[in-house]
Amino acid sequence: METRKKNGSMLDYAIGVLMITILLLATFLLPQLYSVIVDSKDLNRIHVVERESFYFANPVEMTVGEKVQKMMEALSGRGTLQRTLYLSGSEISGELLQRVREALEFAAQYKLIPDVSAYDLEHNVVTAEYYSISDGVMENVENAFWNLRFTDSETFDLTIRIDANEYVIYQMELYCAEALEYNTQLMSDDKEVTAFLNRQFMDGCNEYFEVEGYDAMTDAAYGEMVLMLGYERGEYAVYRGPCTSSLLGSEGIRWGFVPMTVALERGNAIREWGYQGIETYFLDVYGIVVYEETQTE
Repeated sequence: METRKKNGSMLDYAIGVLMITILLLATFLLPQLYSVIVDSKDLNRIHVVERESFYFANPVEMTVGEKVQKMMEALSGRGTLQRTLYLSGSEISGELLQRVREALEFAAQYKLIPDVSAYDLEHNVVTAEYYSISDGVMENVENAFWNLRFTDSETFDLTIRIDANEYVIYQMELYCAEALEYNTQLMSDDKEVTAFLNRQFMDGCNEYFEVEGYDAMTDAAYGEMVLMLGYERGEYAVYRGPCTSSLLGSEGIRWGFVPMTVALERGNAIREWGYQGIETYFLDVYGIVVYEETQTE
């Protein structure tokens, strides 16, 4: 009797050990077996999966003031300004034109440019040049801008240099009826009118470019002027004055940041100030320094 009980206990123990062993083996082997079965079904078969859409975004959102400082620092630094893309009018995207149109309307609100909303810019694009700053190794796309030209060869001619990411206008040259009227008032003998327009332009720059301080380096009662904009990281001069179009045979108005003009001149991209350059021009005519080499890093 005792022998039977002993044998029964041994059998129960053996069965328990066997079941535990089977459970352990199943725990380790079943996932691998399942994986092999699933993989065998997909082996040598092509599967198409729809992925989510993506886009390239500006990595850091900046205020206008921060963007101006960053761009001017880059232009005044050791990098080289390079034209990396050249497009004809038909190659420019509708999105870019829309952003440019919005930027022009925004600048007009601050009286930096006349209202050009009546002109057909979209169907009169001449060229678009994309400029970026390179350190010799890689291209800095965060500090890039478009140089765009619009004209119908009869009623208007517009050139702007606008930030490629934030669409801040850094420079502008405009010929049209509105620009001619503005220029006539600016260069008139009525010094009160000239001083009013200059103060209006300075106040507009103060608000549009979000500066911390500004001061006129030239006589505020004269049509051509230089305005020094102060920021946390340096001061940068902005010029504003009359200009003449050989295409339309008309006078217009232009303004812009001096560091950008200097960088374009050094790259032989523009000759707006003749072969003497913008630095020599203002030094000879007004005896002022519009660009400090010490601004470079």
